[in-house]
Amino acid sequence: MVAHLPGITIGRPSETCTATGDPLAPGDRIVSLLLLDDTHGTRRIDVAESAWDGGWRPWQAGEAPHDTIALWRGFAQKPRDKSNNRPVDDEDLVVLFDQIAEPQDAQTVELRYVLAWMLVRRRRLRFEGQRRGNLRVRRVTATGGLIDDQPIEVADPGLDEDQLEQAMDRVAGLLLGEPEAPVGGEVP
Repeated sequence: MVAHLPGITIGRPSETCTATGDPLAPGDRIVSLLLLDDTHGTRRIDVAESAWDGGWRPWQAGEAPHDTIALWRGFAQKPRDKSNNRPVDDEDLVVLFDQIAEPQDAQTVELRYVLAWMLVRRRRLRFEGQRRGNLRVRRVTATGGLIDDQPIEVADPGLDEDQLEQAMDRVAGLLLGEPEAPVGGEVP
């Protein structure tokens, strides 16, 4: 059984060793830890395996031993090409979706509806159906487990399928830095 732990984010691998401050080259063996953090909820640190095997532990840097949620071994990855980074990731979309839970105007109703369908496609929300003109969705964990006890109802602004696709393309272009598909045409 998978425990549902809302608010826990693993984060991206570090490019430097927390213990030594040295750069981690792609392919280097590392030990990664997920720690509780009062400010951010959770925080990931990566340590060169040689430093870990040499005895370095997070509590030597002021972390309490009970603040460690998970520990795993792996390899340092090639750094991401920062020129292609999305300005907003899926987690940010979920936060935005949650922040506009009670939209006050037609544009915000439409934005929340579009975000809901985008998050369904990205498997961050699960489609539960429609009822009384509302889209019904639930937030899900990375492993597909349900976070919400009851479905979230999202007002349907009455967009047809083409209008929804165009709105999703516009939102992706604005928020995610993804190119917009040409209106009324196919993507080349």
